[in-house]
Amino acid sequence: MKDTKTSGAAKKTPAKTGAKAAAPKTAAKPVPKSQAAKTAAKAKAPATKTGKVTAKDVAKAAKPIDKAATPKAAVPELKKGDYFKFGSYYQENSSKKTPIEWLVLKKSGSKALLISRYGLDCKPYHHESVDMTWEKCDLRKWLNGEFLRNAFTAAEQKKIAVTKLANDNNAQYGTFGGNSTEDRVFCLSLAEAESLFKDNAARKCVPTPYAVGKGVFQDGSESIDGRYCCWWWWLRSPGLRQDDASHVYSDGTPYQGGNFVIYGDGAVRPALWVNL
Repeated sequence: MKDTKTSGAAKKTPAKTGAKAAAPKTAAKPVPKSQAAKTAAKAKAPATKTGKVTAKDVAKAAKPIDKAATPKAAVPELKKGDYFKFGSYYQENSSKKTPIEWLVLKKSGSKALLISRYGLDCKPYHHESVDMTWEKCDLRKWLNGEFLRNAFTAAEQKKIAVTKLANDNNAQYGTFGGNSTEDRVFCLSLAEAESLFKDNAARKCVPTPYAVGKGVFQDGSESIDGRYCCWWWWLRSPGLRQDDASHVYSDGTPYQGGNFVIYGDGAVRPALWVNL
């Protein structure tokens, strides 16, 4: 029978006598995992019995990432009133697209509400003079279809937010505004045109040469830097009657009475929310 007392005594550490030779030679015991982890951490490198680095070892030995050392994509530090280039469209002529300049109307976190600096095109609100709302008009379909595809690449389109729009009744005449809609590109409402600009002068807009060529009517008595302003630019809100749509006049005044939806010489200033 094995003497358990004797074998147990052999496991005890011998007294320090100053002679290293007195220490019994025994097989090296495996280092506990907790101790190995501590050793690895001190050495700033993971350690295992096999010498191979595992995901578990890396997780134990890894140092916290220095956020300052991980650069992020630059985000434009835009503020209200700034101009920002995004997308491209025909502006000087119908053969070459150039970058679209947008006016920042509002910031909300990493998103910005933009409106084109210039009147980019010439379109009627709808192709026939009938009772109409923003939900069903041709202009909405064009902005979220042909214009969206022509003005923005697939990558740029992903940055444009889908926005739920309230289409209120005309506050002065009570004309029905229609159902709310979800759009990527849209025209401002009367309320937005009145609240998002500081004054009439800020609402004034000149058309691009391309838009003039498409039929935008200009007012010779209103100008910006020597360029005549659009006679009007469309808003999405209803006007005096159900077959009218409101607009902003050449002097920057929002007009609730509006014009017939079929009129084809008004300018289009697209608006959108973009994720920066």
